[in-house]
Amino acid sequence: MRFSAKQRRVLTWWRPGSPDRGYQAILCEGAVRSGKTLCTGLSFFCWAMSGFENRSFALCGKTIQSVRRNLVAEVLPLLRGLGFRAEEKASRNCLVVSQGRRRNTFYLFGGLDERSAALIQGITLAGALLDETALMPRSFVEQTCARCSVTGSRIWFSCNPESPAHWFYREWVEKAEEKGLLRLHFTMEDNPGLSPQVRRRYEAMFQGAFYRRYVLGEWVAAEG
Repeated sequence: MRFSAKQRRVLTWWRPGSPDRGYQAILCEGAVRSGKTLCTGLSFFCWAMSGFENRSFALCGKTIQSVRRNLVAEVLPLLRGLGFRAEEKASRNCLVVSQGRRRNTFYLFGGLDERSAALIQGITLAGALLDETALMPRSFVEQTCARCSVTGSRIWFSCNPESPAHWFYREWVEKAEEKGLLRLHFTMEDNPGLSPQVRRRYEAMFQGAFYRRYVLGEWVAAEG
């Protein structure tokens, strides 16, 4: 499978020798269909399995169903191709991933509304991945970050842009440096799996502010 230069940076930012290793979190934001989710998911699992054993991690999306569809279904075949064993326990909403004697548990959470923060409260995490973060309530995102208290824990964010008045833009994107957040902006050209024909179709599909959001990946207010 081919990866773009930006995707490779996401895949390796946590590794020894990387110039980005000092960051505590990473945010991949920008255009739709730009390859953010796949590389953040693969990077997150590889990082977790390389440095932890018998620890708990969180995979978060707007709903548990969207986590399974957008993240788990895309990343698991790649992990198995790399030699990892992954067992999904649907009744517990978790994945148990192992390699050799090393084994970790990845719990699935949905950040649908303000009540969702209570679902993740109490768990101790070594790391978390929040996919489509801008669609989740602030209380859930902040509670998830607060759960990451294991030494060496890190956080992965990915999202498409919303309004520049959005709380996540104000509190995380604009304050990336002070929060130790590596911010990477993605466009459709960063996804080598997207053909020029499909890219042109997306470019013709949107206009105005939504073109700037979904195609250019800019945080702009909707018109009207």
